[in-house]
Amino acid sequence: MTPTYQHRPFLACLVLMLVLAGCTSPDAEPLPAEESQFTITTFPAWNGTTHMNESLNHTALENTPYMAYFSTPWCAHCEATIDAYEQVIPAGQLVIFSKDEREQYANMTQWHETMETNLNRTIDRPIILNPTLAADLGVFGIPHAFYVNSQGYVHQVFIGKQENLAIIQNTWEATASAVFDPLTGWSQSS
Repeated sequence: MTPTYQHRPFLACLVLMLVLAGCTSPDAEPLPAEESQFTITTFPAWNGTTHMNESLNHTALENTPYMAYFSTPWCAHCEATIDAYEQVIPAGQLVIFSKDEREQYANMTQWHETMETNLNRTIDRPIILNPTLAADLGVFGIPHAFYVNSQGYVHQVFIGKQENLAIIQNTWEATASAVFDPLTGWSQSS
């Protein structure tokens, strides 16, 4: 052998031993399970007191698709959006949250009464002051709607004015039947 290649067999054996070392070790860790390639947001746990002074929390909506709608009492253009959502989302599956905790906007009963007066009809949905939940979800623009599937995952998010009942209906139906599998992603249940 020439001097430039005299260490080649030693290096080849060393590399082979390093590669095989993990395969022959009795204490080898098992390979990790395949991780999901999909990103998913779980809607956080929440609780609050409604405009009717009743306690309500996320467990009341477990295994049920619902919409979490965020706004504020001072948002005039939001009333048309809540009107549209309220017409489409089934009873018991829409929760209205206020993200503004300032004292002059903290009265949810007053907000409820103002909405009913302005829309000239009854709004039979829980209205809850919960700026912490809004901050946890990164709610910045209003109105801000989260469509949550029955597994508690955020399926769709809409930010801004929305009055198209067909779009709301289609999104709601997709959310109501959406199922998330960590390995295959979103699918519609039958």
